[in-house]
Amino acid sequence: MKNNVCIMGDSYSTYEGYIPKGYRFYYSDERKEKPIVGGVEKTWWRILANENHLNVICNDSFSGSTICNTVRETFTIETSFVSRLDKYIAENFFAENKINTMLIFGGTNDSWIGAPVGNLMYSDWTEDSLTCVLPAFCYLISRAKEVVEEVIVIINTDLKQEITEGFVEACEKNEINYLRLKEIDKENGHPTELGMKQISEQVAALLYKK
Repeated sequence: MKNNVCIMGDSYSTYEGYIPKGYRFYYSDERKEKPIVGGVEKTWWRILANENHLNVICNDSFSGSTICNTVRETFTIETSFVSRLDKYIAENFFAENKINTMLIFGGTNDSWIGAPVGNLMYSDWTEDSLTCVLPAFCYLISRAKEVVEEVIVIINTDLKQEITEGFVEACEKNEINYLRLKEIDKENGHPTELGMKQISEQVAALLYKK
């Protein structure tokens, strides 16, 4: 695996000051409620980067965001994974920044808010289809493959079964490496410090076949 990576994520991958300005974050130095992660160095992605000499060029993680364009009531459609990736592509981010690998870690909020799951679609996406989880996921990974050498999908525990199974099938169809997380320590649905370490270890095991 080459060094330059970008992350597309939700609350699990946020830390105040390390995501784009204006994005909602979950983890921070000021957080008082469990789970508390004591510093950015204890996030899964920072552990992964530090232990494997990776350069995190961009961490595009937005707390509460969905992959599909069915978003939380107080959110705009621009917060979705597909909208954010489209924006980066339109602004030539990937042409101007050499990214070797994109780590996509989402679907949790789609599952939590009850977004329509839909069916797998590998082409001919419409605005309507992108409001459903599985078509939007297929669109997301297809677009990601156009702009980076390698796409890695991280699949959370405790998602709706049809979302997990759909993500796996779409990744296999598109020949994309994926990781189904196992036994992550969480509080209030989010990784603890131990959970962060477990995520990092499992991602590293996939990337480097440890």
